[in-house]
Amino acid sequence: MDFETLVRTEEGWLTRRLSSALGGDTHAAEDLRQEAFVRAWRSLPCDLDPGRQRAWLRRTASNLAIDELRRRGRRPTASLEAADAIAAATAPREPDAAREALERLSPNERLLLLLRFSGGLRHAEIAQLLDSSEEAIRKRVARARRAFLISYRAARRGQAPLVLVVAREEAPAPYVNWLESAGAQVRIAPEHPTERDLVLADALVLTGAVRDVHSELYGERPRALRGEPDLKGDRADLALVHTALALDLPMVGVCRGHQLLNIATGGTLYQDVIADGLTAESHDAGCHRVLTGRDGATRRLVGRSVEVASTHHQAVRRLGRRLRPTASSSDGVIEMIEREDRRFALGLQWHPEINGALGDAIAEALVEATALQAAA
Repeated sequence: MDFETLVRTEEGWLTRRLSSALGGDTHAAEDLRQEAFVRAWRSLPCDLDPGRQRAWLRRTASNLAIDELRRRGRRPTASLEAADAIAAATAPREPDAAREALERLSPNERLLLLLRFSGGLRHAEIAQLLDSSEEAIRKRVARARRAFLISYRAARRGQAPLVLVVAREEAPAPYVNWLESAGAQVRIAPEHPTERDLVLADALVLTGAVRDVHSELYGERPRALRGEPDLKGDRADLALVHTALALDLPMVGVCRGHQLLNIATGGTLYQDVIADGLTAESHDAGCHRVLTGRDGATRRLVGRSVEVASTHHQAVRRLGRRLRPTASSSDGVIEMIEREDRRFALGLQWHPEINGALGDAIAEALVEATALQAAA
């Protein structure tokens, strides 16, 4: 194609991608776009077909973006060293762990982590920026993430495990005390936690909430939901569960978190255990006894029959794939679930943070699972 056609067809794409790579700096993106076109005018081989012309131009723009990031001190050799990224993504008492881990990675790995976690680009956008296929970028990002995790855990070896707590409506203080008593450091997740927050944690805890999980998550119309369900927020937290499972991050889902773990693997809920005919007994408040199954970690942790503190009116209905029910109440409500193919993924319909020695056993098991993960 002629040069004017190339400029016209690529101008918008280059501006958007460069702006994303530079953290939304549209002015710098426009400058780099103009520089890319100047270089194309001077050096673009005339005998290339249109597809290769576009690829040449996009590679040139990508290299210019990398040079600009280097100039700003956010170069691939230290791509996440920006103070805001470190402050947002690491535990307050571990300010140097991520930096130390990143310094051990290759420049290409650092660049991919920058684009994915600091720039917030999707795999498809990175593929376009680096002139590669989306599947290839997905694999390269996964490899870079694994390399970072190994390095990051090595940098934090000997330190207390960092547990990310996603608290919705419930006060986080009981969860903090519960986990710290088991020897963990605790970080309360920001309002909109991301994959980066999970990557820099050793474990995840999803707390309960006053409002119900929106029934559209499992393909049903609302019939008996309480509070003001937040479908957008529920979808975001469900994505966190999916990511944690993909990372094999040790996790405990409490009440709402237990229900999200079930939904994440294809399960459904009773919107109301009484209205839906599961039981005639209210589970809205108080304590009741549960019986554990013979197999699995649950019986080893809590014994055959235990009293639990419980407040809910929804419950697991259809069990998700690869989940095993490991405890239930006398009236048939599933009170605990485990993901069989993960290091430690536990759902509790009851509240361990206020359940004394029984809850302490759960926190201690979670901390032990992080040690196994670090050694793997």
